[in-house]
Amino acid sequence: MKIAVVIGHDSKSAGAYSSHLGISEYIYNSEVAAHLSCVADIYKRPNVKGYNSQMQALSDTLKPFKYDLVIELHFNSFNKKAEGTETVTYKGNSKTLQYGKVFNELISKQYDTINRGEKTVSLSSDRGFGFLSSMTSNAIILEPFFGDNVEALKFKDVKEYACVIKEWLLNIK
Repeated sequence: MKIAVVIGHDSKSAGAYSSHLGISEYIYNSEVAAHLSCVADIYKRPNVKGYNSQMQALSDTLKPFKYDLVIELHFNSFNKKAEGTETVTYKGNSKTLQYGKVFNELISKQYDTINRGEKTVSLSSDRGFGFLSSMTSNAIILEPFFGDNVEALKFKDVKEYACVIKEWLLNIK
């Protein structure tokens, strides 16, 4: 399976910040991605202004490679109480929905966290729609934990988390 991993956010808009880990989504997931280069091609969002422009440029970059799966790495943040793992996929894509189910089960078991399940998006106002709708390959967003909850400490070992992702990628079909 030919896989691309995209680091969510960028250095200018680093995403959620985890006070528990002392790190932003972008930096955390850059470190995770560094451990995944043996199983996937790693990409950063293109340095263009505006989210929609970034997603279009990213899609244009990835399209010629005909990936079987494109993953965007994130973590959640909400109200310091929400916890658990979830994935986000494009509505109607049963393949990525199944990939998400396996990922969530693996993370939930490995880190003893709540399995919030697989979320789907279909409206332009839905979180993750821009990324998922612009990809020409199967695409999925990983949200393994809430960085503003103490559960984030379970994910402190970046290499360990990356190994769980590797296991997942090597076993999905």
